[in-house]
Amino acid sequence: MTHAMPDWTDGEPALVVSTCARCGNHWYLPHVHCPVCGSHDATATTAIGTGLCVAVTRLHVTLESADTPVSLTLVELDEGPVVMGRTHDPDLAPGDRARVDFRPDGPGAGLVPSFAREA
Repeated sequence: MTHAMPDWTDGEPALVVSTCARCGNHWYLPHVHCPVCGSHDATATTAIGTGLCVAVTRLHVTLESADTPVSLTLVELDEGPVVMGRTHDPDLAPGDRARVDFRPDGPGAGLVPSFAREA
C-alpha cells in the first residue's frame, strides 16, 4: 500500500480516499489492506469533496451551547465512500448535492469537514 497522504486529521484541509488496484474498491479512513479483497496494493488520492447527502442529524442539547445545535451529516462522496462531517447549512437535507469545506471545531481547535449544499 502507498503511504497515506495527509488529511484533515493531520491539519490538512483534505479528504483522502484510497482505491484498491486489485478490486477497484474505494474507501475512506486508513487501512493496511483493502477491506474487501485484502490486497495491500492501493493508491491514495485527495477527494474532490462533493457528493450526495444521505443523512443529517441535529443535536439541540450539547455542551457547546444550548442556542446553537450541532449538525452532523453523512455524505456519499462522488468517489464512493460515505464520510461523516458537520454541516453549517441549516437547509442541507438528504438527497441534496453537498460540498465539503473545512472549518474550526471550536475556539483553538483544528479544522473539521463541514458540508453545505452545492451551489
